[in-house]
Parts: sequence; C-alpha cells; structure tokens
Amino acid sequence: MLVRPFGAITGAFRLEQNGPISDKYNLEIEKSSLSGVLKLPPSKSHSMRWLTLASMDSNPTEIEMWEIGQDVQALIDCFIKLGLEWDGSVFKGGDLSQPGHTLDCKNSGTALRFLIGQSASCEFPISLDGDISLRTRSSLELLKSLGLVEIEIQEHQYPIHINGPLEKTIVEIDVSKTSQFYSSLLLMAPRTKGFEILTRGSAVSRKHSELTWDLCKMTGAKEPGVPWTVDCPDVEIPPDASMMAFAKLSGLSVSNPPEVSDSIGHSLENSMLRDSNDLITPMAAWLAVGDGGTISGASHAALKESNRITKTVEMLSQFGIKSTASDDGISIEGGQIPQRPDGIVRSFGDHRIQMTAIILASICGGTIEGANLHQVAWPSYLQQLKDCGLKFEFVQP
Repeated sequence: MLVRPFGAITGAFRLEQNGPISDKYNLEIEKSSLSGVLKLPPSKSHSMRWLTLASMDSNPTEIEMWEIGQDVQALIDCFIKLGLEWDGSVFKGGDLSQPGHTLDCKNSGTALRFLIGQSASCEFPISLDGDISLRTRSSLELLKSLGLVEIEIQEHQYPIHINGPLEKTIVEIDVSKTSQFYSSLLLMAPRTKGFEILTRGSAVSRKHSELTWDLCKMTGAKEPGVPWTVDCPDVEIPPDASMMAFAKLSGLSVSNPPEVSDSIGHSLENSMLRDSNDLITPMAAWLAVGDGGTISGASHAALKESNRITKTVEMLSQFGIKSTASDDGISIEGGQIPQRPDGIVRSFGDHRIQMTAIILASICGGTIEGANLHQVAWPSYLQQLKDCGLKFEFVQP
C-alpha cells in the first residue's frame, strides 16, 4: 500500500507538493477529536435550477456561489458546449447551438434530467452521457413521456440520443420515484410551444418540485407547461440544508445555517424522509450512536448513486453497527459504538456514503474508499474537517 503524505489542499483538492490526487486513492483516517465550525456549500438544488433558468435568459445573470461542486460544474460545462457563456459568476443564456461532441453529465443525475428537457426542445440531435454511476440510473421514464424513444428501448442505454423538437401537446410523467423528471418538464417550457403536464403516482421529494416552480414563477412563469419569457434576477445561492446532517453527525457548528425557507424539506428531526431522502445515510449513523430509531418513506433512496438503503446498512456494518433495511428505510439500534473496520470501507461511488464514513472513521479510525467523492457536492469538505482536527493521509490501494 502506497501512502501519500498530506500537504496543502486547494479548492480542487490538489496536493500542491505532489500534484493531483487520483480518484483511485483512499483515505487513511486516524481517530481524531473534531472541534470547530463548518461552512456549508451552496445548495446544489438551487444552483442547478437557477443555472437552467438563466440559460434561457439572453440577458446576463449573476449567480453567486462561494464554491462549485462537480455536479454543478458538469451542468455548466454542458451549457458551455451548447454555446452559452459562463465566466465564473455571470451566465449569459440564449438559444442553444448544436454541440460538437456528446455532453458529459459525469455523476450528475440532475444535470442529465434537466438537459434531457432542454435538448428535447432543439431541432438538432444531442447526445448525453455520464460516468459509470450515472449509467446505472435510468431516465427512461422521462424519455418515454417526451416521446423521444421507442417503448422497447433497453433500460440504461447510454449514451442517450435525443432528436427533438418536442411535438407532444400533453406529457404525462410518473412522480413516484423522483421529482427530477417533473422539474425538467417545468424548466423546459420556455423553449417550447407549450404543453399540458399530467402527473401520476404518489409524489416524492415534493419540496424540490415546489422549489422548481417557485423559481420559475420568480422569472415570469404563470402556469406549468406554458412558455414564458425568462427574466432572471441576480441571485446568491443559499447554503445546502441537506449538508447540515454532516455537521450534526460530527458535532460541529455551522457558520452559515440555511433559512427554513431554503431547507427544501430537510428537517434533521424528522425520520420520515419522503421529501428528504438525501439525509438517510448520516441520519442512520447518528441514530446508531444515539438513541436509535426507524427511518421510513425513503424508498426512492434506492435510486440514487447507489441503493442508498442497502448500501448504508452495508457501510455501517463495516464499523460494527447493526441496522436492518426495509423497502423504504432503515431500522437502527441505539447506543452503538463504531469499531475500526478490518478492511477498506466501501463508498459504492456515493458521496454521501463516503462523507458519512469519514466522520465515523474519525471516531475509531479506518480506511475509506474514494478520496475525492465529496467533491461532487462539497469540494472543501475534507479541508474543513482537517481544519477541525481530522487526521488523515491519502493512500493508494
């Protein structure tokens, strides 16, 4: 096992003395005493919705984000390849141009789903793809609803080739597994002639759908599916409320707690996660070391970067923590003490599992798979934990 010494880290997490850290590196974490203050990253949900709206405004829009995670950057990069302009703080939207290459959404399911809607409005073909993790997540329901693929197409077929423009006047979408499909439809309307949106199923992540429509209305929307001339205000992206979970698990305070109005349903006190399934992994961990409990309403967590229900249980078990998966959540005994894992703790390509495992390892030590996974949503997470006392080294398997 090759150990790489820890050096100064920039926002892109490069060891200045040794060059970039490969995605193949793991984290060797020592038992650490954490104290201090965290600064939450900008909300990925708000960022991606504002960027998509600004892409349809021909006037420049200032979008203030104090750091940019890989998922948001993937969306920005795709819009640039579609002919739009971004200088790091100001976005100038307008008509889309045919890209010369396949658009790479990397790990971002949100970017992919939003770009499916945008691409469906174009009169030229567009191809979309992503990394191995993204390729396991199906967007077939959205493609079928838009009438862009044949019904017999195989699931998880990538790259996705979209040949617009949308011709349907009525689009029906299932909202029982994700809110992203419905949000994509809401956000694409300004580029279309208009269409009626019908929904079916028991909606999940309802606050995210509400956020999408609230932001649409702030730019001039009057009715879902009806086109409008997008007029974006300059915006400062609020802190990501879902990341408060990692502050709670680590016992650290936060310098920029989000307003309740910006929380998108992420309540740390509510274990029924119909509208906040991103909390499932850190919540399971704090219930284990605390009073225990049952997490429910999170069946859609199985459709994230990993099956976040079963993989959370598997990750916790590596720390000697007992829990039981159900179809829609996890039951956890309280009063458990994390034990140092015998082998490498798997992250399953899921940044929230990696981020939770890092904090658990600060209690007992351990080697965590995937040194860079947190950069998907919170680039400075590791540096901030280091500043709060986390001791670790990068190691190569």
